[in-house]
Amino acid sequence: MPRPGLQRALAEHADARLLLLCAPAGFGKTTALATLAEQRQQGGDSTAWLFLAAEDDDPARFFTHLIDSLALAVPGFGEQALGYLQNVIQVPVAAVVDCLLLDLANLERPLFLVLDDLHLVQNREILAALTRLVQLAPAAFTLAIGSRNLPSMSLATLRAKGQLLEIGQDELRLSAVEARHYLERSGLSLGEESFAQLYDHTEGWMIGLNLASLWLRNRPEAAAEVRGLSGDQSAVGNYLLSGVFERLPADLQESLLALGVPSQLCGDLASTLCGRQDGQALLEQLEQQQLFLVPLDRERQWYRFHHLFAEFLRQRLRERDPDRLKQLHFNACLWFANHRMQNLAIEHAALAEDPEMLAALVDGCGLELINRGQLSSIYRWRLKVPDEIAERYPILILADVWDKASTLALPEANRMLDELLARWGDGKADALNNDSYVAALAVKAVISLQKDDLEQCVTLVRRIEPRLGQQSAFLEVAMLVIGALAHTMLAQPDQARRLLGLAQQRNHFLEGRYLDMQLSNVEVILALEQGSIKQAHDLCAQLHAKAMPSFAGSATALALPTITEALIDYQQGRYSGLEERLMRGLKHVDVINPIDLYAQGMLGLARVQRMQMRPKDALNTLLTMQNLAARNQSWRFYALALVDEIALILQEPATDRLKRAEQRLKSVDWDKLAVQYRQQGYNPVHWLQGLIRVRLQQARGHFSEALHEITQLRGQLLPNWHGLQRLRLDLLAALSYQRLGYQERAYSLLVQCLVGAEREGVRSLFVEEGEAIRQLLQQLEAAERQPALQGFIRSLLAIWPGEAASKAQDVLEEGLTEREREVVCLAARGHSNEEIGQQLSLALGTVKWHLHNIYEKLKVRNRTQAIRRARELGLLE
Repeated sequence: MPRPGLQRALAEHADARLLLLCAPAGFGKTTALATLAEQRQQGGDSTAWLFLAAEDDDPARFFTHLIDSLALAVPGFGEQALGYLQNVIQVPVAAVVDCLLLDLANLERPLFLVLDDLHLVQNREILAALTRLVQLAPAAFTLAIGSRNLPSMSLATLRAKGQLLEIGQDELRLSAVEARHYLERSGLSLGEESFAQLYDHTEGWMIGLNLASLWLRNRPEAAAEVRGLSGDQSAVGNYLLSGVFERLPADLQESLLALGVPSQLCGDLASTLCGRQDGQALLEQLEQQQLFLVPLDRERQWYRFHHLFAEFLRQRLRERDPDRLKQLHFNACLWFANHRMQNLAIEHAALAEDPEMLAALVDGCGLELINRGQLSSIYRWRLKVPDEIAERYPILILADVWDKASTLALPEANRMLDELLARWGDGKADALNNDSYVAALAVKAVISLQKDDLEQCVTLVRRIEPRLGQQSAFLEVAMLVIGALAHTMLAQPDQARRLLGLAQQRNHFLEGRYLDMQLSNVEVILALEQGSIKQAHDLCAQLHAKAMPSFAGSATALALPTITEALIDYQQGRYSGLEERLMRGLKHVDVINPIDLYAQGMLGLARVQRMQMRPKDALNTLLTMQNLAARNQSWRFYALALVDEIALILQEPATDRLKRAEQRLKSVDWDKLAVQYRQQGYNPVHWLQGLIRVRLQQARGHFSEALHEITQLRGQLLPNWHGLQRLRLDLLAALSYQRLGYQERAYSLLVQCLVGAEREGVRSLFVEEGEAIRQLLQQLEAAERQPALQGFIRSLLAIWPGEAASKAQDVLEEGLTEREREVVCLAARGHSNEEIGQQLSLALGTVKWHLHNIYEKLKVRNRTQAIRRARELGLLE
């Protein structure tokens, strides 16, 4: 039916990038979108359509269906994006969107994409991805959305840029003239009074008028019937639906009740549910009779009922015969399972309230679901299965284990895994033929890594090595990467590289990018742990070029590489934006990522905060790290945090700092912490305890004793490893020699340290040892004659925290007023210009003027840079 008002609104906003049709059910959103899509197609555009269901509120499922729909319109579209949805624990949404944007940029003709029923999708990542798609796609791409409510898609920004056309129920409702025309075309002629009453009750609500036309047709007492309607839309709808349904033949009513059960229908499924042979003909008959059946494809193989009618049918069946409703869900479940539509089969098993069937289906396709990043869905289904049934199904038990592990209740998760492995066949020759058993081993290896039980982690990985190629490639690569990381932390680089090589070979059988990125990241960590910082930097650059663009944005998968890259930048003295990056990487402590990297990231964050003259923040970060380590009983990381906590105390100006540092050292049972690592060739806890003793000896002025301790510690380090630890000991030894009066020996050792540090670009290690090292470097810089070494010393002195403090004073002397400091402090807390004006009782223009002056004085270009610069200079204290 022609809708001139609607067509006029569309014509006036022809350049809109997002068309949003937002109205309650039954206002003709789908009809309007279908008309628009047909017009675009006739005009030469490619058109794609995706009907959304509640199950699509999952990134893996949503993007798979979206790419399938787009590929129907543009053959080959989204093939690269599809690769990112395979073999991942969590879907890299940003990478998928980037690939889709690349495909959109290469389109030969405009593309019109319709997403209908978007209100069924609430996932923030999906909605943010759609916003990004609209904002960054070329002008030839238009997204049209049908929804019952406003989606969370940064609509204000799109509205301000003129990229959004909103069509609501006021535009969609039929005018009185259109309603009259619609009813007459439906064969219904009403008197003026009856029509006025009907229009008053329906208010131009299209589905209401459609129902009324079916209901009132051939009724002699139409006027009286119309007066019986209430004014509430939902009541009108139910009343009319009931009237339409009850006028149908009894056998057709029974068929409709059966067909209303599934969310989508085809001819064969219709035959199964109705117990007849002509399911396809029945669906075509219902469509012809305008009984609210909507085709989902051009070939009319798949259909769905209008949501209002489907809800009405299910409610009617639930009230009349709840047992039949469950049986029909069970029949639909079997049909979908037999046709390899596992998610729909599982959903119907849940609705059938058949926990045994639900458990069997989830268990049967569990690994496939895990590979597609649907761990959350598995756990959602697991909650619907009683414990006595779930305990017989491996994947459901793994879901329980993973839930415990994800909350970092690692001892409980480990206990459950041990029981599981024992029941599934520990000691049996064929146990490793079972992918579920291998999946349990992989989860146990992840938990071992979190508990810093590296030896057990390596032992678990050794179990699958002889049988590589006989299990799921995804599980094998995951295990090999975990094992390589464990060998790295055990200072066993040869074994780590061997496992990485095997992982590379098996990874060729996987299309996903997640494990490939983590594999490359372990190579970076290996170089970093060895002390080869420059090599780690080069490998990190390769990782950026090869894998990380695929995971651009805020994807959880980027936590590890974000932390690793930040640690490299910290070591090499590049502090700009470092705190923000570390905090982003540390935002979510996730069991899928090893605690080792989280701990090192927290340590780096504390050291950055210490360099910014924020000792309280640094201490809080170190205490958080200690709590995390203690909760997991990962005592190596606890000791690491303790070393820096005591270093923080020793660098305080307080007169009792030495006494408090000694008390803190004695408050810890070091032997108890070291027990976990007694079998290793290098005990990190004993080494860290010795490092604290060296610093305390120096603080007391006992430099000879400090040198003796340094010699003992050097003997604990492993050959061709621990490069940064050796450098630190040489630096502390140089300081002891200088204080003992052996200037030539001190300078010689310091030069040796500087040459090694310059080769790797290491700077922060010098800064961490405080003022005494700075003075030693200043003395050497004045005497040094080699230009390259002198330049490196100057670059070290330039990044010293004291330098930042003096620069801050210079800024203040240049005229950063107290009011400007208040403005930048409020901006750093996340307040908008309007909120700053309200807090300080300033006009908006005055706030902008202050910000302009701040940018000038801090020599920055924007708000983010100003906040970062002010933080570096200590102006936010």
